[in-house]
Amino acid sequence: MLLFTCSKIIFTGIKENKKFQNQEDPTIGIKSIVNVAKEKYGLKYVYVWHALTGYWGGVRPGVEGMEQYGSVMSFPAVSPGVILNEPGWKKDVLAVQGLGLVDPKSVYKFYNELHQYLASAGIDGVKVDVQCILETLGAGLGGRVELTRQYHQALDASVARNFADNGIIACMSHNTDALYCSKQTAVVRASDDFYPRDPVSHTIHIASVAYNSVFLGEFMQPDWDMFQSFHPVAEYHASARAISGGPVYVR
Repeated sequence: MLLFTCSKIIFTGIKENKKFQNQEDPTIGIKSIVNVAKEKYGLKYVYVWHALTGYWGGVRPGVEGMEQYGSVMSFPAVSPGVILNEPGWKKDVLAVQGLGLVDPKSVYKFYNELHQYLASAGIDGVKVDVQCILETLGAGLGGRVELTRQYHQALDASVARNFADNGIIACMSHNTDALYCSKQTAVVRASDDFYPRDPVSHTIHIASVAYNSVFLGEFMQPDWDMFQSFHPVAEYHASARAISGGPVYVR
């Protein structure tokens, strides 16, 4: 679930926004939702989905209560090859508006305070997305490898401190910087998303996760992504995941 206080695609607060608060007692926060999920519906684990940079647009600089993280607006520097392959990147919201990047020296504090709050509400772990973005933001910070190393060291330490059983799933992290700097993460997304409305995508999805798992499976547990059980190709996806050796998620 996504539940942070956000403005458009940028992170503005550690605690949940009003949509996820208990209307009768807002101080309860997301704990009431987690309790319903576990006690009423029998879910064993509840994870929260966030980006490596906090949210997809990062952490908004100068927000009251968030100053200690030292976030500054940064603009991704993308190679000509990426632009050629993804021409739409020039108009991407991050390319145009930038990303609020937490100071690497403060990123452990950010992760720890975020994860500590989530754990106190009964959250069991996190899915950390958009990990590749760091390779475009290393200018002035020691380069992409050094930036990635600092972020992943902080992330690993925070997850180890706040979530039992190494509760983390890596997502969109196929750049070598992220893969080799993730010392503790055990589960990694092996594919692009499951696209229910794109008929052409399904065979490509299965082929790509199978090939990627040959490499990723040597040092992480490949995750073939969730799929819809009530879908024309549900059996195809289910049978593939049944022999994948990875976790199975159904939505």
